[in-house]
Amino acid sequence: MGIKRVMKRRRMLIAAILVILGIGAARLDAAPIGTEIPISLEAGQPPDGAWPVVRQDVWPDDTGSPTAVSKDFEDRLDDIIKRGEASTRDEALVVLFHYDIYWSHLDLDGDGVDEMVVWVGVPGSCGTAGCPTEVLSRRPTGWSIVASFSLEEPTGNLCYTPAGPDSYPMVRSRREAVWWTGSDFDGICYLACDGWGDPYGTSPEELATYTPKEFAVRDQLRQLPWCGANPAS
Repeated sequence: MGIKRVMKRRRMLIAAILVILGIGAARLDAAPIGTEIPISLEAGQPPDGAWPVVRQDVWPDDTGSPTAVSKDFEDRLDDIIKRGEASTRDEALVVLFHYDIYWSHLDLDGDGVDEMVVWVGVPGSCGTAGCPTEVLSRRPTGWSIVASFSLEEPTGNLCYTPAGPDSYPMVRSRREAVWWTGSDFDGICYLACDGWGDPYGTSPEELATYTPKEFAVRDQLRQLPWCGANPAS
């Protein structure tokens, strides 16, 4: 089957899904997204007890203890030693925090209290979509992961605005966005969701999960200039 025919069938399938969902030419508009500024994360161990929470999520231990070190995490340290960047696990841990872990405080729900964004760029943890990036919020019992997205590089690859789709803050990478809705965090992939070879590709299965507002947000994000290109920045 020719490429043009495949793409035509794909567009027809997506159009059919939109009709089923009741999303035609008339769609629910989301609030305009405000001016963004570029954000870079900083290297190092996330402070205030956030790191064990992230480590447990990325490399879970069978015991479920936040202080336990899983075999997978030890393997990542051993990989650093094998690459010749350290001679002991203690030295490997220093290397990991200096080059592979980045973090920053950001107010992502507009309440004046910062959340934390943590990027885990450890080789073996990343994929074609980028590296796992966790959003943590402070709870009475400590930090808790409340959202996540993929991010290729931790410096110069994040945009932030205090006025996102629901008039609350939003942070986005070059393919995904996370924002506060007033009650919880929402997130969406808006570019290259099926891989960088098809910048506008999104699988029918993924499309079927989008709400009308999320479709509107996706359209807005695709049309926004990258924050580094904003005249105000």
